[in-house]
Amino acid sequence: MKIYLLPGLGFDCRIFDRLDFKGLDVEYINWIEPQQHENIREYSKRLFHKLPETEAGSILIGHSFGGIVAQEIATWKRVEKVILISSVKARSEIPGYFRILKPLKLYKFFTKELSIRTVNYWGPKHDLSNAEVLELFKSMVGRQSNNYLQWALKALSAWHAPSLPESTPVFQIHGTADKTFPISLIKNPNAVVEGGTHMMVYKQPDSISEIIRKEILSGLQ
Repeated sequence: MKIYLLPGLGFDCRIFDRLDFKGLDVEYINWIEPQQHENIREYSKRLFHKLPETEAGSILIGHSFGGIVAQEIATWKRVEKVILISSVKARSEIPGYFRILKPLKLYKFFTKELSIRTVNYWGPKHDLSNAEVLELFKSMVGRQSNNYLQWALKALSAWHAPSLPESTPVFQIHGTADKTFPISLIKNPNAVVEGGTHMMVYKQPDSISEIIRKEILSGLQ
């Protein structure tokens, strides 16, 4: 069984470095440059175009925006399961401060330079709160283009959850202290991590790894 991992918006797959996938067949997917006027479904197809259409039994694991893209992939590619970490599965779970970005065109003001320069002010709210995590954030965001960052924020702002095949379950892991996607908006998450923030994938890897392994192994029984 192949497991594909997609990072959050502006991040790369170093966000998964602390998770334990020992003995599992995993592949890390990093973001590609979006094309002009490309929607999120079209983007997801280009992102995964090299993967065999006939491949069965795949599991998609997405952190934050990566979970949104994973759900888009699952509309056209046969997958066994989608696992969301600190992500959303419905438009109602997206906070208003993200939903206004497209209609007010605020996404156009976001750049990697601005994000890196101001992270010390807004970062602590999203658990970007110690030197190691801050340096990782700056390194990951610094590798992205402003075109990608603005496209992704616009896509997030406009996203409506697609209809997935009944045979493709979505398993949602969420933290009680997530300030990016507050748990108060999350309807019936499958696994709740007490004190988990939006960065729990990196800062609470043992808990997340245990939940993921248990969920994957349950599907093999």
